Amino acid sequence: MTTTNAMGIRVYDPLTANQPAASTSSGTTAADQTTNFLQLLIAQIQNQDPTNPMDASTMTSQMSDLSMVNSMQTMNSSLTSLLSQMQSANFITQSSSIGHSPLATGNNISYSGTGNVLMGANVVNPLADLTATISDSSGNVVNTIDLGPVQSGMQNFSWNGADSNGQQVAAGNYSLSLLGTTSAGATDQSPTAYVASQVVNVSKSTDGTTVNLQLADGRIIDASQVTQWDT
Repeated sequence: MTTTNAMGIRVYDPLTANQPAASTSSGTTAADQTTNFLQLLIAQIQNQDPTNPMDASTMTSQMSDLSMVNSMQTMNSSLTSLLSQMQSANFITQSSSIGHSPLATGNNISYSGTGNVLMGANVVNPLADLTATISDSSGNVVNTIDLGPVQSGMQNFSWNGADSNGQQVAAGNYSLSLLGTTSAGATDQSPTAYVASQVVNVSKSTDGTTVNLQLADGRIIDASQVTQWDT
C-alpha cells in the first residue's frame, strides 16, 4: 500500500502492497461477490507497484468472468421461478380431471353398477387370439370377452357390466386378466392390462414436481402415466 511521509508525499510500501482489503460481506450472493471483487480490485489498483502496473487485459477478463457468474445466477433464479409457475399451472390443470376416467396400467376394476368400463391391452407382438377375463373379488369368472386376432400396440375394448348370461352385475370390485395365443398356438402371452377408473382426488408429490391422481379403484398414479382418457 502507499503511505504519506512527513513531507506529505505518498510513498509506495512493497511489504503491504499485495494485502487485500478486508471484506465486509458474507460472499454468499451475487451482490456480495460483486462487492468483494470490486473491493479487492480497488485495493489492488491502489497498491500496485508503479514500476510494474496491473495488466489491463487481466482486469478486463476478471470483470467479464464476474459478469458471467452474475448472469448465470440471475438466469438460474429465473428458471427456478418459471419451473415453479409451470408446476402450479399443471397442478391446476390436472385438478379439472376429477370426475373423469383415465386409462392407466392395472388389473383392478371399480364398477359403479352402470355404464361401460374402458379397458385396454398393450400387445407386444401380433396375436392370433386375445381373451379378456373378468372376475369378481372372490376370483369367480364373471364374463369372458374374445377379442379375436389383434395387431401389436394398444387395443381398446370395454365391458358393459354384464355377466356371461347377459345379466347386469352389482357394483363392486372386479379384476381383468388377459391371455393371448400366438399363430403357432402358444398360449403364454400376457399383454399389459389397462383399466379406466374415475379420478377422485388430485395431489402433489412430496417433492412438488409430480401430480398424482387418486382413482376410485384405489390406484394412485402419476398424471404423466395416463395414456388415454375415457370420453
